[in-house]
Amino acid sequence: MAHFCTNPCRIPLSSCKPWYRWATFLGFLFLFSICQLALFVPLARWAHKHPVDSIDLAITHAFQKKHSPFLVRLALVINFIGGSPRLLLVLLIPLALFFWKVHLRLEAVRVTVTYMASELIVLLVKHFVNRPRPSPHLVHIYHPRSGKSFPSGNVVASMTFWGTLLIQGMIHLRGKPVWQKALLALPVPFIVLIGPARIYLGDHWASDVLGSYLFGSGWFGLSLALYLRLKKEGV
Repeated sequence: MAHFCTNPCRIPLSSCKPWYRWATFLGFLFLFSICQLALFVPLARWAHKHPVDSIDLAITHAFQKKHSPFLVRLALVINFIGGSPRLLLVLLIPLALFFWKVHLRLEAVRVTVTYMASELIVLLVKHFVNRPRPSPHLVHIYHPRSGKSFPSGNVVASMTFWGTLLIQGMIHLRGKPVWQKALLALPVPFIVLIGPARIYLGDHWASDVLGSYLFGSGWFGLSLALYLRLKKEGV
């Protein structure tokens, strides 16, 4: 629903918009994103030169020290719902259509382009870094996967999809009932736990997950900064 404000002081009408207060963080968002991506680049180079690292190995052994069927099932559920690129791609279509139908056209374009572009960039980085996945001779593999290891596509997909959903909710649910705002907490566990779940299952090294969070947060921050800039320009 559109927001209207009585404006006796004739303040800019844009200040009545739900996204306006977020636009004041444009400079911080851009700087934060650049810093995250700047840290990601040397880590990617390091991962290319170190297919297996003793610190990575020690972290995985620490994660897998406590084995239980419950933890395995929990990690698999988080892995599937929280970061499966195929599942999130299926969820992306109705989400974008919903945004479009409620006249949030820029939001529909943003969530689609941000997710699809991140998937393409991850594939390119995986190709150039060319880091093999953890070997079953070194760690326990609960969920065998093929492909390259750095970065984790599931972690990036989780941050891009669930992070976008979280932020758009925070922007557009301003002034809504508390129970609606409480729904915003649902994506948080997926974003936070998808990384540890990938390590626990033996799908990725800890440095893969760290790189994924760096790239995911940097890419997400850039897309949010661009979105807010376009909103300020009246797009």
